[in-house]
Amino acid sequence: MRTVSKALRILDLFTEDTSVLALTEIATLTGIDRATCHRMLKVLDEHGYVTRPPGSKKYTLGATVLRLARTREFISPITPALQALVDALAVRTTETCHASLIAGHQIATVAVRDGTRSNRVHVGFGARISPHATATGLACLAYGSRDFVEHGLEGTLPAYTPFTTTDPAALAALVAGFRAEGYSIADRSFDADVIGIGVPIFGPDGFAAGALAAATPAARMDEASLAVTVDALVEAALQATAALGGRIPDDFLKSSAAGRIKGR
Repeated sequence: MRTVSKALRILDLFTEDTSVLALTEIATLTGIDRATCHRMLKVLDEHGYVTRPPGSKKYTLGATVLRLARTREFISPITPALQALVDALAVRTTETCHASLIAGHQIATVAVRDGTRSNRVHVGFGARISPHATATGLACLAYGSRDFVEHGLEGTLPAYTPFTTTDPAALAALVAGFRAEGYSIADRSFDADVIGIGVPIFGPDGFAAGALAAATPAARMDEASLAVTVDALVEAALQATAALGGRIPDDFLKSSAAGRIKGR
Protein backbone atom coordinates (compact mmCIF):
# COMPACT_ATOMS: atom_id res chain seq x y z
CA MET A 1 0.00 0.00 0.00
CA ARG A 2 2.86 2.38 0.73
CA THR A 3 4.21 1.86 -2.78
CA VAL A 4 0.84 2.67 -4.34
CA SER A 5 0.50 5.75 -2.13
CA LYS A 6 3.92 7.01 -3.20
CA ALA A 7 3.10 6.49 -6.88
CA LEU A 8 -0.14 8.44 -6.51
CA ARG A 9 1.69 11.25 -4.72
CA ILE A 10 3.96 11.52 -7.74
CA LEU A 11 1.05 11.66 -10.19
CA ASP A 12 -0.74 14.25 -8.05
CA LEU A 13 2.13 16.69 -8.60
CA PHE A 14 1.23 17.24 -12.25
CA THR A 15 -1.15 20.13 -12.96
CA GLU A 16 -1.60 22.69 -15.72
CA ASP A 17 0.73 25.02 -13.83
CA THR A 18 3.28 22.26 -13.11
CA SER A 19 3.03 20.02 -16.16
CA VAL A 20 6.70 19.05 -16.50
CA LEU A 21 8.95 17.99 -13.63
CA ALA A 22 12.51 16.72 -13.26
CA LEU A 23 13.43 13.77 -11.05
CA THR A 24 15.04 16.06 -8.47
CA GLU A 25 11.92 18.24 -8.29
CA ILE A 26 9.67 15.22 -7.83
CA ALA A 27 11.84 13.84 -5.04
CA THR A 28 11.89 17.21 -3.27
CA LEU A 29 8.15 17.83 -3.57
CA THR A 30 7.09 14.35 -2.47
CA GLY A 31 9.77 13.76 0.15
CA ILE A 32 10.54 10.40 -1.47
CA ASP A 33 14.24 9.65 -1.87
CA ARG A 34 15.71 10.09 -5.34
CA ALA A 35 16.49 6.41 -5.96
CA THR A 36 12.96 5.32 -5.05
CA CYS A 37 11.49 8.08 -7.21
CA HIS A 38 13.59 6.95 -10.15
CA ARG A 39 12.40 3.34 -9.82
CA MET A 40 8.77 4.38 -9.50
CA LEU A 41 8.96 6.75 -12.45
CA LYS A 42 10.42 3.96 -14.55
CA VAL A 43 7.44 1.71 -13.74
CA LEU A 44 4.96 4.54 -14.33
CA ASP A 45 6.67 5.24 -17.66
CA GLU A 46 6.44 1.58 -18.69
CA HIS A 47 2.68 1.64 -18.09
CA GLY A 48 2.13 4.99 -19.81
CA TYR A 49 1.22 7.05 -16.76
CA VAL A 50 4.21 9.37 -17.26
CA THR A 51 6.49 9.98 -20.19
CA ARG A 52 9.60 11.91 -21.10
CA PRO A 53 9.43 14.03 -24.28
CA PRO A 54 12.20 13.24 -26.81
CA GLY A 55 15.50 14.76 -25.75
CA SER A 56 14.20 15.76 -22.32
CA LYS A 57 15.09 14.44 -18.88
CA LYS A 58 11.87 15.79 -17.41
CA TYR A 59 8.60 13.93 -16.95
CA THR A 60 5.03 14.74 -17.87
CA LEU A 61 1.78 12.79 -17.80
CA GLY A 62 1.44 9.95 -20.30
CA ALA A 63 -1.34 8.74 -22.59
CA THR A 64 -2.75 6.25 -20.08
CA VAL A 65 -4.05 9.17 -18.03
CA LEU A 66 -6.00 10.38 -21.08
CA ARG A 67 -7.59 6.96 -21.48
CA LEU A 68 -8.67 6.93 -17.84
CA ALA A 69 -10.02 10.49 -18.11
CA ARG A 70 -12.09 9.59 -21.19
CA THR A 71 -13.43 6.49 -19.44
CA ARG A 72 -14.41 8.55 -16.38
CA GLU A 73 -16.26 11.06 -18.56
CA PHE A 74 -18.02 8.25 -20.43
CA ILE A 75 -19.24 6.77 -17.14
CA SER A 76 -20.21 10.13 -15.62
CA PRO A 77 -20.09 13.01 -18.14
CA ILE A 78 -20.23 15.84 -15.61
CA THR A 79 -17.26 18.01 -16.57
CA PRO A 80 -18.85 19.70 -19.63
CA ALA A 81 -21.92 20.61 -17.57
CA LEU A 82 -19.77 22.04 -14.76
CA GLN A 83 -17.65 24.01 -17.23
CA ALA A 84 -20.75 25.58 -18.78
CA LEU A 85 -22.01 26.61 -15.34
CA VAL A 86 -18.62 28.02 -14.39
CA ASP A 87 -18.46 29.99 -17.65
CA ALA A 88 -21.83 31.56 -16.93
CA LEU A 89 -20.89 32.30 -13.32
CA ALA A 90 -17.72 34.13 -14.36
CA VAL A 91 -19.73 36.37 -16.66
CA ARG A 92 -22.43 37.00 -14.07
CA THR A 93 -20.10 37.71 -11.14
CA THR A 94 -17.19 39.13 -13.23
CA GLU A 95 -14.87 37.12 -10.93
CA THR A 96 -12.84 33.96 -11.54
CA CYS A 97 -15.07 30.96 -10.91
CA HIS A 98 -14.28 27.28 -10.62
CA ALA A 99 -15.77 23.87 -9.85
CA SER A 100 -14.14 21.16 -7.78
CA LEU A 101 -15.02 17.56 -7.00
CA ILE A 102 -14.09 15.50 -3.96
CA ALA A 103 -11.23 13.17 -4.88
CA GLY A 104 -10.53 10.85 -1.99
CA HIS A 105 -9.79 13.09 0.96
CA GLN A 106 -8.81 16.04 -1.21
CA ILE A 107 -10.48 18.47 -3.58
CA ALA A 108 -9.68 18.46 -7.32
CA THR A 109 -10.41 21.46 -9.55
CA VAL A 110 -12.15 20.26 -12.73
CA ALA A 111 -13.43 23.48 -14.35
CA VAL A 112 -12.14 27.06 -14.30
CA ARG A 113 -13.05 30.33 -16.01
CA ASP A 114 -11.12 33.55 -15.44
CA GLY A 115 -13.02 36.64 -14.37
CA THR A 116 -13.77 39.40 -16.84
CA ARG A 117 -11.90 42.13 -14.96
CA SER A 118 -8.29 43.10 -15.60
CA ASN A 119 -7.42 42.53 -11.93
CA ARG A 120 -8.52 38.92 -11.36
CA VAL A 121 -7.52 35.81 -9.44
CA HIS A 122 -5.80 32.87 -11.11
CA VAL A 123 -7.00 29.39 -10.15
CA GLY A 124 -4.98 26.40 -11.34
CA PHE A 125 -6.83 23.58 -13.13
CA GLY A 126 -6.37 20.04 -11.87
CA ALA A 127 -4.73 20.93 -8.56
CA ARG A 128 -5.53 18.65 -5.61
CA ILE A 129 -5.34 20.22 -2.18
CA SER A 130 -6.48 19.54 1.36
CA PRO A 131 -9.94 21.04 1.98
CA HIS A 132 -9.45 23.16 5.10
CA ALA A 133 -8.17 26.34 3.45
CA THR A 134 -10.22 26.85 0.27
CA ALA A 135 -13.82 27.88 -0.33
CA THR A 136 -14.66 24.69 -2.24
CA GLY A 137 -13.00 22.53 0.40
CA LEU A 138 -14.73 24.27 3.30
CA ALA A 139 -18.11 23.96 1.56
CA CYS A 140 -17.48 20.23 1.17
CA LEU A 141 -16.49 19.92 4.82
CA ALA A 142 -19.74 21.62 5.76
CA TYR A 143 -21.86 19.08 3.87
CA GLY A 144 -19.54 16.14 3.23
CA SER A 145 -19.83 12.51 4.27
CA ARG A 146 -18.78 11.51 7.77
CA ASP A 147 -15.55 9.90 6.55
CA PHE A 148 -14.57 12.93 4.48
CA VAL A 149 -15.31 15.37 7.29
CA GLU A 150 -13.57 13.36 10.00
CA HIS A 151 -10.44 13.03 7.88
CA GLY A 152 -10.53 16.73 7.00
CA LEU A 153 -10.71 17.79 10.64
CA GLU A 154 -7.93 15.61 12.00
CA GLY A 155 -4.15 15.53 11.91
CA THR A 156 -1.75 18.34 11.11
CA LEU A 157 -3.38 21.02 8.97
CA PRO A 158 -0.89 23.11 6.99
CA ALA A 159 -0.98 26.91 7.19
CA TYR A 160 -0.92 28.51 3.74
CA THR A 161 -1.22 32.04 5.08
CA PRO A 162 -1.37 33.65 8.55
CA PHE A 163 -5.18 33.46 8.21
CA THR A 164 -5.47 29.70 7.67
CA THR A 165 -7.44 27.92 10.39
CA THR A 166 -5.25 24.99 11.47
CA ASP A 167 -6.75 24.06 14.84
CA PRO A 168 -9.22 21.15 14.31
CA ALA A 169 -11.66 22.41 16.95
CA ALA A 170 -11.69 25.92 15.53
CA LEU A 171 -12.08 24.51 12.03
CA ALA A 172 -15.04 22.37 13.15
CA ALA A 173 -16.76 25.47 14.58
CA LEU A 174 -16.08 27.40 11.38
CA VAL A 175 -17.51 24.62 9.25
CA ALA A 176 -20.63 24.37 11.44
CA GLY A 177 -21.30 28.04 10.79
CA PHE A 178 -20.90 27.55 7.06
CA ARG A 179 -23.40 24.69 7.17
CA ALA A 180 -25.98 26.98 8.74
CA GLU A 181 -25.31 29.70 6.18
CA GLY A 182 -25.26 27.36 3.17
CA TYR A 183 -21.99 28.73 1.82
CA SER A 184 -18.36 29.00 2.87
CA ILE A 185 -15.91 31.89 2.97
CA ALA A 186 -12.19 31.34 2.61
CA ASP A 187 -11.05 34.71 3.93
CA ARG A 188 -7.44 34.94 2.73
CA SER A 189 -6.85 31.44 4.11
CA PHE A 190 -5.23 29.98 0.98
CA ASP A 191 -3.92 33.15 -0.63
CA ALA A 192 -3.37 36.21 1.56
CA ASP A 193 -4.84 38.52 -1.11
CA VAL A 194 -7.87 36.44 -2.09
CA ILE A 195 -11.34 35.78 -0.70
CA GLY A 196 -13.19 32.72 -1.97
CA ILE A 197 -16.91 31.99 -1.69
CA GLY A 198 -18.07 28.38 -2.06
CA VAL A 199 -21.38 26.51 -2.30
CA PRO A 200 -21.64 22.70 -2.27
CA ILE A 201 -23.02 20.53 -5.04
CA PHE A 202 -24.57 17.25 -3.97
CA GLY A 203 -24.42 13.65 -5.12
CA PRO A 204 -27.22 11.06 -5.08
CA ASP A 205 -26.48 10.26 -1.42
CA GLY A 206 -27.24 13.83 -0.33
CA PHE A 207 -23.64 14.54 0.67
CA ALA A 208 -21.38 17.10 -0.99
CA ALA A 209 -19.76 15.68 -4.12
CA GLY A 210 -17.90 18.91 -4.78
CA ALA A 211 -18.48 22.66 -4.85
CA LEU A 212 -18.66 25.77 -6.99
CA ALA A 213 -16.71 28.86 -5.98
CA ALA A 214 -15.83 32.39 -6.94
CA ALA A 215 -12.44 33.89 -6.12
CA THR A 216 -11.94 37.65 -5.85
CA PRO A 217 -9.17 40.02 -4.75
CA ALA A 218 -9.79 40.62 -1.04
CA ALA A 219 -9.89 44.39 -1.42
CA ARG A 220 -12.85 44.13 -3.81
CA MET A 221 -15.19 42.05 -1.63
CA ASP A 222 -17.94 43.87 0.28
CA GLU A 223 -21.35 42.92 1.65
CA ALA A 224 -23.21 43.76 -1.54
CA SER A 225 -20.77 41.80 -3.69
CA LEU A 226 -20.96 38.87 -1.27
CA ALA A 227 -24.76 38.69 -1.49
CA VAL A 228 -24.75 38.80 -5.30
CA THR A 229 -22.01 36.17 -5.50
CA VAL A 230 -23.70 33.79 -3.05
CA ASP A 231 -27.03 34.01 -4.89
CA ALA A 232 -25.34 33.25 -8.21
CA LEU A 233 -23.43 30.32 -6.74
CA VAL A 234 -26.51 28.81 -5.05
CA GLU A 235 -28.52 28.92 -8.26
CA ALA A 236 -25.66 27.33 -10.20
CA ALA A 237 -25.08 24.71 -7.49
CA LEU A 238 -28.73 23.64 -7.70
CA GLN A 239 -28.29 23.17 -11.46
CA ALA A 240 -25.03 21.27 -10.96
CA THR A 241 -26.68 18.99 -8.42
CA ALA A 242 -29.44 18.22 -10.92
CA ALA A 243 -26.80 17.42 -13.57
CA LEU A 244 -25.17 15.00 -11.12
CA GLY A 245 -28.49 13.35 -10.37
CA GLY A 246 -27.95 14.55 -6.82
CA ARG A 247 -30.25 14.99 -3.86
CA ILE A 248 -30.33 18.26 -1.96
CA PRO A 249 -30.44 17.68 1.82
CA ASP A 250 -33.00 19.42 3.99
CA ASP A 251 -30.25 21.16 5.97
CA PHE A 252 -29.10 22.98 2.87
CA LEU A 253 -32.63 23.92 1.85
CA LYS A 254 -33.10 25.43 5.33
CA SER A 255 -29.86 27.43 5.17
CA SER A 256 -29.96 31.20 4.92
CA ALA A 257 -28.50 31.23 1.39
CA ALA A 258 -30.98 28.71 -0.05
CA GLY A 259 -33.83 30.36 1.81
CA ARG A 260 -33.09 33.67 0.15
CA ILE A 261 -33.28 32.06 -3.29
CA LYS A 262 -36.53 30.24 -2.48
CA GLY A 263 -38.05 33.45 -1.14
CA ARG A 264 -37.82 35.26 -4.42
